[in-house]
Amino acid sequence: MTVETVPVWPATEAPAGDARFEEIAGALDPKFLEMLGWCWERRVITFPKVHPVIGLADCPVPHCPLAITGFTHPMCRGCVERWRKTDMPLEEFRRMPKAFSMGAGQQPCAVARYERPRDTAAAMLCVAYRLQRTQRLDAIGLEEFLAHPRVMGLAGFGPCLIAACYLDRVGSRYPYCKTHTQRLRVVREEPGFDEAWWRRTERAVCSTREVSLRALPDLLVAEALYALWSRVEKGYKLRPECLRPLYDRLRGLRARAWIG
Repeated sequence: MTVETVPVWPATEAPAGDARFEEIAGALDPKFLEMLGWCWERRVITFPKVHPVIGLADCPVPHCPLAITGFTHPMCRGCVERWRKTDMPLEEFRRMPKAFSMGAGQQPCAVARYERPRDTAAAMLCVAYRLQRTQRLDAIGLEEFLAHPRVMGLAGFGPCLIAACYLDRVGSRYPYCKTHTQRLRVVREEPGFDEAWWRRTERAVCSTREVSLRALPDLLVAEALYALWSRVEKGYKLRPECLRPLYDRLRGLRARAWIG
């Protein structure tokens, strides 16, 4: 059966550590890590689209960027929920383009040499250029806008400061990505809110294929990867939504390793 690898980030070697960490990290199968798009600097697992055990196929609905995570589902969970609210036959529904999607991660702005992310998964432009196109340039076509002399690449705002997050900031006012900025507006109203603690323990913003292992100790990350590899080798089917709560819990407990 075909096994597809996901786009690989620049390869980085495992960091130096104690004997236990180096033993586990050294025992990991490089081909398995490549299949997951693993990079020790980025520390994000990405489930492949095609694999006999953990493959997650694309949702067949046009313009839906999500994956099918339910092994018996004909579409992603969101599209299944939308379909159940209609009286349409399944095949007819699957041919209808999706107008809007959540949970697709973060994509770069379409402007060349520009380091800021798109405003939404479906949009092609960041917030600033989306407003410029609609308010100052009379909503000209996208290709014309991208070629306009007033449109040029600018530096990004840097990474989100949530330890588990791997997305970029969308503005200069808050040091977080769009989703974590929205979450901050809610949680900061809670009594005794500690923003420093929140940064260390808040969960990441992941697409349907991604699982963050950031903000976990090196030894725990190596153990998590080895455990995942071992179960996949034995044929156990796993899904990202089953792993994320475990890693989030370990992050919140400030765990150092599985045992000890």
